[in-house]
Amino acid sequence: MKGKKHFAVCVWTAAAALVLISSAYAQAPTLSLKKSIDLAETALNKTSVDLLQYYLYSITLSNSSQGQFWYLTYRPVNPSEYNEIFAKVYMDGSVGLSGGPFSSSGY
Repeated sequence: MKGKKHFAVCVWTAAAALVLISSAYAQAPTLSLKKSIDLAETALNKTSVDLLQYYLYSITLSNSSQGQFWYLTYRPVNPSEYNEIFAKVYMDGSVGLSGGPFSSSGY
C-alpha cells in the first residue's frame, strides 16, 4: 500500500510541475485585448449586423494551427430573435466571423 501511495504522490507532483512549466512558457499575446475588440467590432460594422442588438459576453485567449487568437462571443440582447456571433481575432489583426448571420442558417 505504501508503494502505491508513493507512486500516486510522484504522479501528482510530476503533473503539477508540468502544469507550472507549461504555464511559464505560455506565450503572451502580441495583440492587446482592447485592440482585438476594436478589430472585431470594425469587422462586424462592415456587415449587416446591428451591434446594438448584441453585447460582448466573453473573451478568451486561444491557440490553433493558425496561431494564437482572441475569441470573442457576442450574445443577442433578445435571444429569441438572434443567434450568438463569434469573432476570432488573430495576432496579425485578421478577423474571422461565425455564428449568427455568418452561419448557414443565418438569424
